[in-house]
Amino acid sequence: MQLNQPADTLIMIQPTDQQIEFIKDILTRSIEELISIDSDIFNIDEVMPQQISPDARHLNRQLHETTINHRLAVYIERNISETDLENYSVDIEYNRFYGNLKILDTVEGYLSVRPDILVHSRINDQVEQQHYLVIEAKKGAISEHDINKIQGFISDNNYNYLFGMAISYCHSDEVVLADLYYYNGNEIVRENIDRPKTL
Repeated sequence: MQLNQPADTLIMIQPTDQQIEFIKDILTRSIEELISIDSDIFNIDEVMPQQISPDARHLNRQLHETTINHRLAVYIERNISETDLENYSVDIEYNRFYGNLKILDTVEGYLSVRPDILVHSRINDQVEQQHYLVIEAKKGAISEHDINKIQGFISDNNYNYLFGMAISYCHSDEVVLADLYYYNGNEIVRENIDRPKTL
């Protein structure tokens, strides 16, 4: 498997309208299940020393984001289990590209990365769309760095992910903030798919 193909051979894959609607349905249902079934993730009482800043208390009352990511991955896996994606794996913190470290070409340069959640065919490059969905998830705000990684996974020829999603579980008290990313034939676009925390 050749790594880091030259930028002048950049190939991005444009999803069909049907694929876009399909993944939006999978993701919105999965986020809604996370909110509905695991609502305690968002409602842990603050029992921290008062000298800690209000923002720190707000974020620290939440579970570690890896724990939340695991629950979201469970719902995504369940929702794709009876679809055309049933043979894909849903992994968290998957840091390998075949036998190599997962290295990503981004606007920030080459980065060694460990995506929060992936929907992919781990080592089978005979699958038509081996790399399907990459998710960067945070309790707080999504950073430009996170967005650059998502866009890198869509545009890096080693991966060419069809979709990316940035999700913030706790930055807002009212909604789980989520944006879907994909290539529209001209550029990588962002589509909002926020879900309210009271369903």
